[in-house]
Amino acid sequence: MARKSRKNMPAAAGPSGNLTEQAVMDLGQDVKPYRAAVYARLSFESEANKERDTVETQIAYIRDFIEGQDDMVEAGVYADVSVTGTTFDRPEFDRMMQDIRAGEINTVITRDLSRLGRNYVEAGNYIERVFPFLDVRYIAITDDFDSARQGADLSVPLKNIVNEYYSKDISKKVKTGKKAIWMQGGYSEGMPPYGYRRSDDGSRRLVPDTEVSGNVARIYQMFLDGMSYTQIAGRLQEEGVLSPPKYRFTKKGDAVNAGKSRDWCYAHVKEILTGEYYIGNIVHGKQTKCLATGRKNIHTPPEQWVRMEGVHEPLVDRETFEKAQQRVEAVRKEALEIKGRRPGLPEKPENKLAGKAFCAECGSRMCLKRHYRQASLFRYECVSPGKKQTHERAGRRNVSVEDAERMVFDVIHKHMVLCIDNVRLVRELNCRRENVLQYNVYKKEIDRLRKEEKRVNAARSGLYEDYKDGLVTAEELCQYQKEYEDRISLMEGQITELLIRQGAYDRNFHLNEDWEQVVQKYFRKRTLTREMSDAFVEKIYFHPDGNLEIHLYYDDFLKQLVETAEGRAGEADAGTAGALHEAVGRG
Repeated sequence: MARKSRKNMPAAAGPSGNLTEQAVMDLGQDVKPYRAAVYARLSFESEANKERDTVETQIAYIRDFIEGQDDMVEAGVYADVSVTGTTFDRPEFDRMMQDIRAGEINTVITRDLSRLGRNYVEAGNYIERVFPFLDVRYIAITDDFDSARQGADLSVPLKNIVNEYYSKDISKKVKTGKKAIWMQGGYSEGMPPYGYRRSDDGSRRLVPDTEVSGNVARIYQMFLDGMSYTQIAGRLQEEGVLSPPKYRFTKKGDAVNAGKSRDWCYAHVKEILTGEYYIGNIVHGKQTKCLATGRKNIHTPPEQWVRMEGVHEPLVDRETFEKAQQRVEAVRKEALEIKGRRPGLPEKPENKLAGKAFCAECGSRMCLKRHYRQASLFRYECVSPGKKQTHERAGRRNVSVEDAERMVFDVIHKHMVLCIDNVRLVRELNCRRENVLQYNVYKKEIDRLRKEEKRVNAARSGLYEDYKDGLVTAEELCQYQKEYEDRISLMEGQITELLIRQGAYDRNFHLNEDWEQVVQKYFRKRTLTREMSDAFVEKIYFHPDGNLEIHLYYDDFLKQLVETAEGRAGEADAGTAGALHEAVGRG
């Protein structure tokens, strides 16, 4: 039998000290460097898709994949249910990103690319920029995508475009389906209005909920008798009548959410008094959420509304409803007149922290409101009515808009100063001779590893020819391929680590180009603007004592930059001390 050629087979690892060869020797050890996050998402779970594609089936599929990997271990499960893939504002996804930044996870696995997201711009940004920057490997199993594989990103943009197109196409079909239900007099929205429930015959028509429908007629009568919204809400609360959200959760048997829901308030009463549902009408299309337009939650003009009249049993007669609308309008005009009688009253300022301000106690949004005693002043208040008395008993101090904007601006400005000073410091240190030499040392080692990787790749490519020539068996072919792939993977990891280290010694050092551009753009600003807030601020938590907990988008980058600068400065001081010691010794 011919002697087997070993030109394409892994060399035996010896005591050479080579890191790559040592890693091959350690291959049999129980080392699992990849801590994987199992991420699942489902836009909407219903009976129709329950057996086909649930979150549980996605998780089980990913776990089977992880169990088949020798270098991977499950580090956490994250599942978003009833969350669209066109947005990345998802609670479980945010929790996963926090764990990634905390260093608990270095791999993210989804069943396919669409589970990560259907917005190809955002999904591509995470796959091509965010995950690589955080040194996170991303795997989409059924799409055969692995960011650790060379050239794996070539098909990602195309697949994500298809996913987004699919999402928009589904949105169009859903909208068309809803219109068909409208034309048949059905109610296609979310929860039925207070006082009604959906019919049991599958027609989706509204029928009176006899347990609470009498409260609706009573509310109309109290209002026409002269009671205000707040007085009616107070009366119902005193009598122990469950508010609309509490009643809905109680009917579902969800005592936890029923307890958290808000009590009767003026908004509940006003919504009932202005709803055309109660005279048998349904008004559709007041706002659009169709993804096909690329925008969501857009209020539409009244002429575009679809009004279906007399499609279900009314709870109040039309005459009573019309009288109530007249009084609603009179109340509105009276409120405007009272406001207009106050000369010199300033307009409400722009809310520069809109969508970013939250209560640290209950997590509700903080809203910009006029001070109830000093009408010329504005302050941030928690919008949760259920927490109002708790806040007051705790001695909560609301924050004025001026103080909030000043504190946010101070944090952003300090952030920018630290960024500029530390980047300048690192660049100055990198111009020193010893640091230039260190940069070149890394460059030579990277070049060596790349040549070695190229050699191993060539050897791996020749394995199949050896198999065809009968020089190696099928079993040996698989064994050698795995060893080569492991060596290549290890070298790629070493190259990535060396590139990061080399970057810290670059004369034109920068941590993140986009971040530096943002800093340079706003550095000379002297007051907070909405544009600056959007560029820097992620979330702000208002504490009861008036302090603000401010989270910026680039906090992690700044922390890394400061650590790099301090480490480099320490190296420089150590080098200077060593030189002085040597000079003193010679003296």
